[in-house]
Amino acid sequence: MKRIMIFVDAEYVVQKVKDLRKTRRPIRRKDIKWMNIIGWIAERRELVRCYYYSAEFSKEENLRTYTEQHEYLKGLKLSIPYFEVKLGRLVHVHNVWIQKGLDVKIAVDMFSKAATDQYDVAALISGDSDFVEVITEIKDRYGKHVELYTFDQAIHDTLKLVPDKHIIINSQTGRKNQFWSY
Repeated sequence: MKRIMIFVDAEYVVQKVKDLRKTRRPIRRKDIKWMNIIGWIAERRELVRCYYYSAEFSKEENLRTYTEQHEYLKGLKLSIPYFEVKLGRLVHVHNVWIQKGLDVKIAVDMFSKAATDQYDVAALISGDSDFVEVITEIKDRYGKHVELYTFDQAIHDTLKLVPDKHIIINSQTGRKNQFWSY
């Protein structure tokens, strides 16, 4: 049985699910059923671990949102087996909050875990073409399979072409597999 690790760019998923779910009631982070997404990707393979990457809210800026985020992440960790949370930081630039360090964390984890033979298949949920080089290295250097999961076809061609499999998650797949609450 193949061993799989899943690497989730959480903010990418949240934004794309919001885009897919055009209803009167906007989707909230807690409406996403991460266990269903993870189970669908893992299929009949052995899930070694799922890494969830997000940026940590500022405790100083807003204690309430910081506390809510930590409670939410604690709930995910306690309810989903083999689930790990990795937090980056938020930086305030021109009145906008920007995530920093997450792509690097994902790339380092994908690469280091391939180098130590912790998985056979890496499943990456992201639409960021910054991952092209690390995917290529993981495949070429370690012979690992890499699957890319995106929510639309509007991603850079270089990212589409580099993984072994590119799976597009559309609204029909999301509804059928109950990736979110209605």
